[in-house]
Amino acid sequence: MRDDPRIVGYEVHFGTSSGRYQWRRDATSNGASTNRLTLDAPDTGTTYYFVVRSRNADRSLVSAFSTEVSISGGGQTVESIVESGEAMVGDAWQWVSFNQRFSDPIVVSTTSSEDGRDPSVIRIDGVEPSGFWIRLQAWDYLPRPAQPERVGYIVVERGRHRLPGGAQVEAGRIVTDVTGTQRMTSFTSDFTTPPVVAASVSSYRDHMAVTTRTADVSRSGFKIGMTEQESSTRKHGAETIDYVAWEPSSGEVGGARYVVNRTGNVLTDRPYRITYRGHFSEPPVLIADMQTFNGPDPSTLRWRYKTSSEVELRVVEEQSLDAETRHTLEVGGYIMIER
Repeated sequence: MRDDPRIVGYEVHFGTSSGRYQWRRDATSNGASTNRLTLDAPDTGTTYYFVVRSRNADRSLVSAFSTEVSISGGGQTVESIVESGEAMVGDAWQWVSFNQRFSDPIVVSTTSSEDGRDPSVIRIDGVEPSGFWIRLQAWDYLPRPAQPERVGYIVVERGRHRLPGGAQVEAGRIVTDVTGTQRMTSFTSDFTTPPVVAASVSSYRDHMAVTTRTADVSRSGFKIGMTEQESSTRKHGAETIDYVAWEPSSGEVGGARYVVNRTGNVLTDRPYRITYRGHFSEPPVLIADMQTFNGPDPSTLRWRYKTSSEVELRVVEEQSLDAETRHTLEVGGYIMIER
């Protein structure tokens, strides 16, 4: 069959159930065989089933499928893909070390306490397998540095993962200079239900204060962009953005309890109380991000009174253009996880 002149390539069909193949990859090399297939971001612990068939140029003739082979998604165990923590962070850069070594860590830190009076943004840089740099940056119109705040962070091994309870998590990275609006980013594959998306600028190429805004989260992707202070008319330089997309769920990962969910269209500049009684014995790490772009004014989410059972969350705008800080209704997504 290999010497048949009609053969111009091969199709590799694969899926997560034996005999049912959701995806296809082409291996075209002028009739030559191929011995390599790269499967990007396989689900940890998931078994994939593969078959191959040859084809002609217009796919009007194809061979029967080959014998099926199966491969289990490798990489790290589920217990080692997630780490979280909380640190007191101020204006100066400080190093945060991981408790374990990651291969390609995605770091997201979106939400700080509101002990100080000034709005600020969280900046991350120098993400390495052993840790990362972090600081609080005051918006550029402010004459003083950011006051130290308590900042939560989450680290997830880059890729697609399935947790013991079945929830899926994707940790990814993009590079963009989109400022003041959002551009569509697709997940590696569709989720069963729209996930909660939390994203952070994880580079410091442009030193102007900046944060991310997310919108239109669906099963297949989301829109994301950056925003500088409202008085700025410039385009922010290209930055790396890390994101974590996590299906709404609760359970344990690596022995740590977690809760992932979203609010209704209720978040404003007024504190909104979220309760999660019965899940944690101590205040959890909180990662929260707006899932909508109903109000375009540059803003971040800040928390107050975080306990083992509830937290107050609100939208905090900066005031570079005017003193008004009222913010319209937004949907918030949150990831809470034990340290």
